[in-house]
Amino acid sequence: MINRVSPKVYYAATFGLLLVLCSWLLVFVAQGIPFSFNGIAKIHANNPSLWIIDLLPFVFAYTLHIIEKRHNEKVSFLEGEIDQREKDTSKNALFAKSIGEGNYYAPFQIGDEDDILGKSLLAMRDNLLENNKKETEQNWIANGKDQVAHILRIHNNLEELSYEVLVKLIKYINLIQGALYLYDEEKKVLINLASYAYNRKKYIKQKFKLGEGLIGQCAYEKDIIYRTEIPDDYISISSGILGDRKPKSLLIVPLITDEKLEGVIEFASLDQQISPLTIRFLREMGEIIARTIFNLRVNQKTERLLLEAQQMTQELKENEEELRQNAEEMRATHEELEKSNLKLESKIQEVENAQKRLHSLLENASEIISIYSSSLKLTYISPSVTKILGYTPREMMNGKDIDRLTRKGEQDLSDM
Repeated sequence: MINRVSPKVYYAATFGLLLVLCSWLLVFVAQGIPFSFNGIAKIHANNPSLWIIDLLPFVFAYTLHIIEKRHNEKVSFLEGEIDQREKDTSKNALFAKSIGEGNYYAPFQIGDEDDILGKSLLAMRDNLLENNKKETEQNWIANGKDQVAHILRIHNNLEELSYEVLVKLIKYINLIQGALYLYDEEKKVLINLASYAYNRKKYIKQKFKLGEGLIGQCAYEKDIIYRTEIPDDYISISSGILGDRKPKSLLIVPLITDEKLEGVIEFASLDQQISPLTIRFLREMGEIIARTIFNLRVNQKTERLLLEAQQMTQELKENEEELRQNAEEMRATHEELEKSNLKLESKIQEVENAQKRLHSLLENASEIISIYSSSLKLTYISPSVTKILGYTPREMMNGKDIDRLTRKGEQDLSDM
């Protein structure tokens, strides 16, 4: 491209030429030399400084050309800057619009280091991406919690609850195998309650003591165990999971609530890594499941104690009824005994009264009254014997009186 000379350069050259001519004219007039080509040569010979003045048209033209060139370059640079800024502004506006529409992955490149707005948009995009990632992860965790919480609410049987929760977790986090163990605090062992692998229910009855294998180690340490290097014999020896293929990664999560161990959940994956998000989700779920198991165990224990209390209450009621009946019978018997005692006392009183009357009669009798047994032995004789016969009752009781009986008296005595 040929750069055209600006008219201003010609104007400067013309102005310089006029100055040269004026200088010549002044010298011609001052020295009285006629104006001619020879005169021009003569004044230059007499005044060498005129050669410098003769260069003014070129100096002015060149100087103005340089100034104008630099000015044009600066104007061109500024125009380029303005054009670039307009392009950057348009590009930034389109990028901001894409971000506003939720298209965080729209292509964008900063024009230069001075594009502060572009850098700010990129920083905003990155922050929005990070926040969106966190929100997506949190929504994923919350959705998983809701699904598992629904299962925890509708089941009251520990075995059914364990299996359904295990299946839901395995499918939700897209793993292949899993097993759930409940901790028996009395026996100090972890008992396999549910196992699931490759979309099939597994019937595995295994027990682990605290510290035994990875299951027992997880329970003893009360912390997650994550392994990506699994021994060849782990599946059949140390783990409760049996699968068709050996997993590449293993995650064992303790079920703990308020520092109290309720069980352990074991997960296996065919992938080499289990994502940190999945581990975080299972860690949070472990506490929720543990709390539910604890509450369910407490409820079951409460129901059992309530049932025992009800049975005991029923037995007490039955015993109370039996005691009440026995008390009624005893009260009736007591009343009968009291009546019998009253009758007996009455009869005793009658006998005593009769004896008193008889004794009074015998004491005051005017004749001798004797009482004999069936063997004709004298058992009683009235005190009147002393007055009538002169013998004391003791003497008569010794048998002296028998000789005084007539045969008729003996016969009468025998007939009595």
